[in-house]
Amino acid sequence: MDACPPELQILIFSFACTDDGSTGRSLSLVSRTFQRLSYEFQWHSLAIRGHSQAVAFARMIYSQEPIPGLPRRPIHHLFISTRPVALACDHIHLDMPPTWIGVLRGILRHAAPTLKTLAVICFEAPLDSAAIISQALRLHYPCLTELTIRGRCTSRQLSQPVSPSPERDEEGPDPVESRSDTDSAGEEVTSSTWPSIPTLRRLHLAAAFQGFSHGTHPEHILINELAPSLTHLRFSVLDLWGSKRIAEILHGECADLGIADPLLEVSPSPPRLSSIPPSSSNTAQLANSGGTHVSIPIIRFPRLTFPIAGRSRLELRPPTPHKASRVTWHRLIPINGLLQLFAFQPAPTELFDFYCSCCMDVRGDGDVMRVFEALARSADERFLYIPCHKKSGYDFDDAQTDWLERIVGCSGCWAERRRDEGREIAAEAVESLPDEEQTFDGRAHGKGRHSSRLKAAVKRIRRASFW
Repeated sequence: MDACPPELQILIFSFACTDDGSTGRSLSLVSRTFQRLSYEFQWHSLAIRGHSQAVAFARMIYSQEPIPGLPRRPIHHLFISTRPVALACDHIHLDMPPTWIGVLRGILRHAAPTLKTLAVICFEAPLDSAAIISQALRLHYPCLTELTIRGRCTSRQLSQPVSPSPERDEEGPDPVESRSDTDSAGEEVTSSTWPSIPTLRRLHLAAAFQGFSHGTHPEHILINELAPSLTHLRFSVLDLWGSKRIAEILHGECADLGIADPLLEVSPSPPRLSSIPPSSSNTAQLANSGGTHVSIPIIRFPRLTFPIAGRSRLELRPPTPHKASRVTWHRLIPINGLLQLFAFQPAPTELFDFYCSCCMDVRGDGDVMRVFEALARSADERFLYIPCHKKSGYDFDDAQTDWLERIVGCSGCWAERRRDEGREIAAEAVESLPDEEQTFDGRAHGKGRHSSRLKAAVKRIRRASFW
């Protein structure tokens, strides 16, 4: 590298610092020359996992003085998770640290002027997640183009005012006011004013929608006021209730916008066996009603006799049409004429089989999933259906993988990936955590010893387009 011109080194560093921040931290430890040349790119993309890392980074932001002669370290891509990797699960119940909101606002205020992509991933209780996410949304982002928020809270809970606490930073009243009201149709609404982000083009909401039991007004206000120029929108459902109503709303809006057909041919459900009186015949028979009679013999063992079943009727259901409803609710999909893609991932409904039939009717069962599949078959390129393959739904691995892909210009959450791809990318990112990483400083480990992260950075540089 001594024979390499500084201009080329700066170009290499700009391509290398497109991970979770590990490369930037490592380059700052190599030498003073590397620290000076890579200073501008060290915070190009950062992943903050958990309260401890957030507090440490916030202290570093406001304690370090600018180095004379060096440019400011801008943050272009930021990933913030309320939990570290080991605790990033909705089913692990922990008390949220009281200083989380103040620390988060301090970091975001520093990063907001240059931030381009932001992912706020929460695993706290619904009200705590709503408090964190709402505070993140109330700041001004002049350059933000993509936003992902994830938490088991509803948009209605995001609109509720957050009670002040002594741990929150003092900056006067919040710019967002909220109140409850009722519209002319009798639907409960929450009047909120979200700061507009004209540059925001891609919005991903991974939240609990509760089947829009309280209407769609909170989501309508959030989407249209926050991102008036939206081109990409995605919903990832985290709760298990109300999929039937969600399918009705999405089909109605897609049909109204010409994205999908108003009449869907839903594939038939799997055959169902209905019991009829047993028969002594050992051969299969055909029923006059169009079904199939299957006779199952009795298996006899030397001392035991097991009557397996009598004759059953195999009922084959024909395809059922699903007609789109007329849109009488507050729209979820923007009608600004700029929408290029609407992506939807349902809750992991088909992975659960321990609900009673009445709960399944409210929550949505396999029949509702077939409606989504039929919607995907009939829709054009503006609709993307992403099946859920995990019981946790859209989790930490998915969020981190999508964020890392979007940094380098890949599709991220706007395309369906294979089941194991997300875990592979997330595992590579976990290996570079600050607490477990190997020191990149050659002075401490000898000149001949190389870090595994250096090899990974070289591989990324070789794959870059400028080679």
